[in-house]
Amino acid sequence: MAEPIPTDSSTTVTPPVYRRRNSSEESRGISSGKDHGVASSAGETSQAAISAGPPDKLDPESAKACLEVEKTQPRILPLLGKPYFACVVCKSHVQQPFQVVVPRSLAPFLPSKPTPATLTWQGRTWEMRFTGGRHIQRLEAGWRSFALDNALRLGDGCVFELVGGDGESIMFRVQVLRAEIPASIRQRAGGYTPSSAIVLD
Repeated sequence: MAEPIPTDSSTTVTPPVYRRRNSSEESRGISSGKDHGVASSAGETSQAAISAGPPDKLDPESAKACLEVEKTQPRILPLLGKPYFACVVCKSHVQQPFQVVVPRSLAPFLPSKPTPATLTWQGRTWEMRFTGGRHIQRLEAGWRSFALDNALRLGDGCVFELVGGDGESIMFRVQVLRAEIPASIRQRAGGYTPSSAIVLD
């Protein structure tokens, strides 16, 4: 049984972007975010879920299977019960230093040393480096390619699910949730701090 992930109240995600569900989203069963680790309309954010099991060991066959599933499934996929975290795209994700800070609550499931990492999304893979440590852990040295290839923008949401890992390498299945914020609103509202949150009707 996996070790429960502790809640890290000191970790926050910025900028906060909250989107109210419309009727079409409800009919497709899209979560309001509370149980998927993304910001809810009430402003609550769950950084990581408690895993139903440890990440699978990474091997070529499991990586290939993950990619094949992504090619044939809808754009928004249910979580697999593995450790995960979510973030809202902010400046440091799409410009220098081009990195994603991983919440400390996932530390029990991740290596504590620099480790090769693979991100998968929509049947493609990106190689980068995961840097573990006592004070901060992050995805870098390759994240820039993922951000640019997928045209990530401020306010988009990303869900990272740890689907594989053997201590020498790790794999995250990523889902990108587009914020679809008009450029005029992004420039005017900012959305970089809780005091300038963007609420989409």
